[in-house]
Amino acid sequence: MHNVIVRSALIAIATLVSASAFAGPTAELKVTGVIKPPACQPGFSGAGVVDYGVIPAASLKAGENKRLDVRQVTLSVTCDSAAKVAMKFSDNRAASRVAGVTGLTVLNAPEDFNYGLGTVAGKNVGGYYLTLDTGTTADGVAVSNMWSSNGTNWHNNAGFLQHEGHLYAFGDSNRQPVAFRQLTVKINVHASLNKPENLPLTQEVPLDGRATVELVYL
Repeated sequence: MHNVIVRSALIAIATLVSASAFAGPTAELKVTGVIKPPACQPGFSGAGVVDYGVIPAASLKAGENKRLDVRQVTLSVTCDSAAKVAMKFSDNRAASRVAGVTGLTVLNAPEDFNYGLGTVAGKNVGGYYLTLDTGTTADGVAVSNMWSSNGTNWHNNAGFLQHEGHLYAFGDSNRQPVAFRQLTVKINVHASLNKPENLPLTQEVPLDGRATVELVYL
């Protein structure tokens, strides 16, 4: 009986060794890929430069903030596939803001919309505010300018562009952002200069406002 068990075990071992000895070459199958979100790229017309040219110091009046002409720049957003995108703005010259220089009084917190124009010789040059123009299009179709404080509840008729966290998107009559591949929106620049007695007018005083627009995928 013991001989039978030992013989069976030896047969089993021999079978395994034989199977292992005759195993052929192998090949591995790999299943790969990547789930890629849409990628969008913003860009301004004129390389994003709004140039007011030469402003004669003699044109400034004591005790007054000089309002400059409204200028316009076009912002385009191009996506490699349809995407719902919002944007937010930030002031890169926040330290140079001049309280009240823009003359805004219609807003609850007008300074939240006041962007700085830089500093020269320790003096703040002035400020500006931005507004969305009508005629925004998404893939060639007219859309509404909308704003939101939380990215969930959207409101129509966005106009002034805040630099304190508001989001701006573009949507339909149901106040919902739409997906697009190409967005075109015009932005108006309303600039004002500090009072001349607050400026170092014995030298050239360049305007140096800088703002950043950041895309937010919804």
